[in-house]
Amino acid sequence: KRLFLNPTEDDMYDHDFDYSGPLEEEEEDYYRSLAGGDAKGDDGHGDDGGGHGEFGVHITYEDLYAAMIFFTAIYVAGVFASRVLKMPSLVGEIFAGIILGPPLADYIPNPEAFVLLGEIGLILLVLEAGIDIDLSTLSLIGTRGIIIAIIGSIAPIAIALAIAFALGFDTKASIAAGATFGPTSLGIAMNILRQGKIVNTPVGQLIVSAAVIDDMIALIILSQLSALEGDATVAQIVAPIVSALGFLIVGGYIAVFIFPKLINATIMKKVPQEQKGKAEMIIMFALILALMPATYYAKASFLMGVFIAGLAFCRSHDLHHLFVTQFKRLMQWLMRIFFAASIGFQVPIKDFGNGTVIWQGLVFTLALLGKIGTGLLVPNFTQSGRFQGFHLRDVFVTGFSMAAEGEFAFVIAVFAVDSGLITKDLYASVVLAVLISTILPPFALRYTINRYNKKSEDKVQE
Repeated sequence: KRLFLNPTEDDMYDHDFDYSGPLEEEEEDYYRSLAGGDAKGDDGHGDDGGGHGEFGVHITYEDLYAAMIFFTAIYVAGVFASRVLKMPSLVGEIFAGIILGPPLADYIPNPEAFVLLGEIGLILLVLEAGIDIDLSTLSLIGTRGIIIAIIGSIAPIAIALAIAFALGFDTKASIAAGATFGPTSLGIAMNILRQGKIVNTPVGQLIVSAAVIDDMIALIILSQLSALEGDATVAQIVAPIVSALGFLIVGGYIAVFIFPKLINATIMKKVPQEQKGKAEMIIMFALILALMPATYYAKASFLMGVFIAGLAFCRSHDLHHLFVTQFKRLMQWLMRIFFAASIGFQVPIKDFGNGTVIWQGLVFTLALLGKIGTGLLVPNFTQSGRFQGFHLRDVFVTGFSMAAEGEFAFVIAVFAVDSGLITKDLYASVVLAVLISTILPPFALRYTINRYNKKSEDKVQE
């Protein structure tokens, strides 16, 4: 640093170090970095304000501008899909991510950062689902949510497995391809159910419960897929199943019946009434920070830990009000980023030009029938006759909600292709089917909700 910035006379006549010629570009970069700057200027910012020196982390103007374009594109695409195409806004947001992200234009800087933001949005959405659980409504559902979740995972997997075998793929590839169709996207379903004001109804609680259990089953399936790579011990196969069931049953019971009494007896009784919401918020996020690693390292879904943390405060009106006021707008934007980045960035759109990929992908969409069929298992919570009126609405709403694949489907597909269990063409076909599931079922779900809501309004006016 001293030699480069302020050489002495003795240094200049040191024949062991030649200063007579210009520095190579790499040498200049190196010495400027020692001086606390970069190749563009010794202030650590350069001419365009980018780079980072020893006093902080900086970004380039170009990256900042590209990020602003991405945010604008997400919003505009969502509004266009909703207002013009009469489809869920998430469809436009997903395609904005596909077009501007790594799959096509690769214009977005630091795509991992946007995926990270999207996953944070998913965590907050699952947390809200736990807080919104109505225990009295949940008691009406009983074990039906578990049954729907299990059938909603097994049926599409079985159908996709049969399709893969029929297309001539080997056992490992067929199992891996079939497993992709097991998960349900809680993010997609919750987004539309919340807009349609159905989340807090019995059928809404049923769907939320089933979707959370589906995510848990998806993690179990993912852990079992790793056994296909080589030899797996009994412990590696059994541990995820036992862990997931343990957190679901034991953790859920503690969150609902023990934890609230414990904090009320020890902490909350010392907190002034006007500060209770904030105190509960702090405790809830502390619980999240404890349960996320606990569930993750126990081979269950970390989302299960988030859900349980929210479930522990589902009786608190103060926390619910504070959460909505603090996070509503933030969650809207994080979910837009989730659909654009966490889902859109995973779609290999360039491979969709292959005719084989397209027709096989369309055939794989038949696996969604296994999820849509779960709507037939919905109890009749309405005054209408079975499979008539509003019970028929609940049947369609449940089936279409369960049919929306999402983030875990992409995770399983990426794991399968990275592990060599499926080929890149089969991966592209499976992802195409999953992408279709993020478009058609949400569209049908929104149409169903709006249609029956209009019927209700017409009856009120009569």
